[in-house]
Amino acid sequence: MTLRSELVGNPNIVRLSASMLDRREGDCGDFAAAKARPDVRSQVFERRRFAPWESFPLGLVMQVLDAVEFDGADVDEAVMRAVEDNRDPVHPGAARWILHACRTYLETAESLAAEEDGLLPERHPRIVQRSGSSAEMRALTAWGRWYGSPDGAVVEFRRMRLRRPLGRADDPATLAMAYVAAAGDRAVGSTQDLYRSVPVPVREPGTSPARVRVVEVGLTDGTAAVLVDAAPEDVRHAYLSSARPVATGLLAGGHRSPGGDCADCKLRASCGALPRTPGLLGLPDRGTHRRTWSITTARQYQICPAQAHMRDLRLPVEESESTAVRRGLAVHQWLEAAHSRPGARPCTSDDLPDPGADDFARAGAPVSRDDYRQARPYLLQHLRVCPLAGREVTQVVPEPRLAAYDSDADVLVIANPDLLRRVDGRLVYREQKTSAVDRGITAENALDLVPQLALAVCLIADGAFGDTGGLVELEQLTPVSGDVITFDVADPEVLASARAVVSDHTRAWHRDITFRPAPGPWCRVCPVTRWCPDASEAGEDALLVLDGLVIDPATGEILRSSGRASSRAEAVAETIAAPGSDDDPAF
Repeated sequence: MTLRSELVGNPNIVRLSASMLDRREGDCGDFAAAKARPDVRSQVFERRRFAPWESFPLGLVMQVLDAVEFDGADVDEAVMRAVEDNRDPVHPGAARWILHACRTYLETAESLAAEEDGLLPERHPRIVQRSGSSAEMRALTAWGRWYGSPDGAVVEFRRMRLRRPLGRADDPATLAMAYVAAAGDRAVGSTQDLYRSVPVPVREPGTSPARVRVVEVGLTDGTAAVLVDAAPEDVRHAYLSSARPVATGLLAGGHRSPGGDCADCKLRASCGALPRTPGLLGLPDRGTHRRTWSITTARQYQICPAQAHMRDLRLPVEESESTAVRRGLAVHQWLEAAHSRPGARPCTSDDLPDPGADDFARAGAPVSRDDYRQARPYLLQHLRVCPLAGREVTQVVPEPRLAAYDSDADVLVIANPDLLRRVDGRLVYREQKTSAVDRGITAENALDLVPQLALAVCLIADGAFGDTGGLVELEQLTPVSGDVITFDVADPEVLASARAVVSDHTRAWHRDITFRPAPGPWCRVCPVTRWCPDASEAGEDALLVLDGLVIDPATGEILRSSGRASSRAEAVAETIAAPGSDDDPAF
C-alpha cells in the first residue's frame, strides 16, 4: 500500500470483507485498500456526521432474523419492534421492504432446510485471521447468515441479496466466502467484536467440516442459488489459485478513480484525483451530513421525494423491459463502441449494416440483432451529427464516470456524460437522447427540461475538468431526425440560467429529512411503488398524460408531445426509460 503519506494509524491491521472482491474493473483501488485497514484514518480530522435516518435497512433485516432464529420471535412482531425501537427513523417504504425481506428469507430458509436437513443457525460468524501481535493482523470475514450441522460436518454461509441471486461459483467473492466457511474459526462475544477486536477472540478449533456450502438468497423474489457445495480442500485450492491474487491486488491499491466511493473514502480530503468545486450546487449550508447527488437523484426527487429516498437506500426496483429502455441502451452501447475506436473515426453508413445481413456479426455491433434493428433508425440519424466528424477531434472519452466535491454543501456530485472530447483543443461535453417523437426541447428550454446540461455547464465553469470554458451539447435523435443544441459556458446568461437550474434541483433535497411521498399518476410507473404505502392506485390501462407529454407506460415510449412539457413530466419520462440496476452494495 502506498498511502502512508496521506493516512495515519497502523496499516498492518487488515480486515477484508469477502464481498469487497466483487469490485469491478475501473473502481477506485486506493479506496478499497484504505477501507480494508480499519486502523488508518485521514491526517485531516473531520467530525463524522451521520444520516438522521436509518440508511442500512439490511442491518435491521439481520436483527429481525436473529430474533426469529435464536429467540423464537414472531417475524411480524420482530419487524415492528425493530423499526419502532431503532435509534434513527425508518422510512415507511424501507419498513415495508424489511417486512417483505424477512418473510421471504424465512420462507426460502424452509425450502433450504428441506434440501439440506439438520443445519442449525449459528449466532457467531466465522473469521480467518493470522495475527502475530496486536499490532499486526490479516483477517478475512464474510457478512451474512451462518449455519452448521450439529456434528460440524457441514458449514453453510448464506449471502443475502437485495433482490435476487447474482453471484457465480467462480466469482472471487464467492470463493472467499467459501474459504471463510472452510478455514474460519467461530468468533465469540458480540458480533461487533468481529470488527473491533484485534485479534478477534475465537473458539477453540473444532471438527473440520467435510462439506462447505455457499448459498445466495434473494430477499425480494425468494429464490436461492447454491453456488458452492464442495470439500474444504477443493475450496482452499480454488481460493488460493483464483481469489487470493485478487485480494492481494485489492489490498495493494495503486490507482484512483473518483466516483461514488469518494463520499466515504478515508483519502477524500487529500486525494488529488477528486476535483474540488466549492459552491457548485449553490447551496447555503452543509446540510445534515455528507451525501451523494446526481441528476438521477434530482429527477427522482422532483417526481417524489419518497421515490428518491427509497432509491438512495437501494431498495429493489421493478425491472423494466420496455421498448424505450432496450432501444436507449442499444443506442448508447453502439455509440460507446463506435466512439471508442482508435483514431477518433467518425461514424459512417458502412458501420450500419442491414439488420438481416449475413455478415451482421462481423460488423462488430455490441448489441443483439433484434435490439440493433430497433436502434438502427436512430443511429442512421446520428450519422448527420456524429461528434467525431469535422474539425480536429482529440481526447475522445465515451461514457466516462465523473465526480466532483462541493465542499460548501458537503455533497459529492456524480455525472455521467455520454461523451467528452476536444474540438480544436476546446472541451466539449455531449449528452444524447433518443425519442420516438420530437419532444419539443429547444435551446430556450433545454437547460430546464434536461438538467444534465445545466450541471455540465456548472462543472466546466467551476473547473471540474481543469478548464473553465467549453461547450455543452445535446444530441437529439428520433427515427427521422437528428440535431444538436449547443451552449457556450462562457456566455454569462447561459451560466446564470444553469446555476439557477442546479440550485433549484438541490435546495429542497439538501434540507429534507422525511422524504414524504407525492402520490400522483406517476406512481403507476414508479420503480419502487410496491414499497410505498401511499402510492396512488390509478388505473393501469390508460395512457399517462402529463403536461403535454403522452406516454405509453407499458413501452415507456413518448407517443405525443405538445412541445410544452414541464420539467417534472420530462423527469417521469426519463424514469420510465431508465433501466433498473442489479448492483448490490458490497457487504
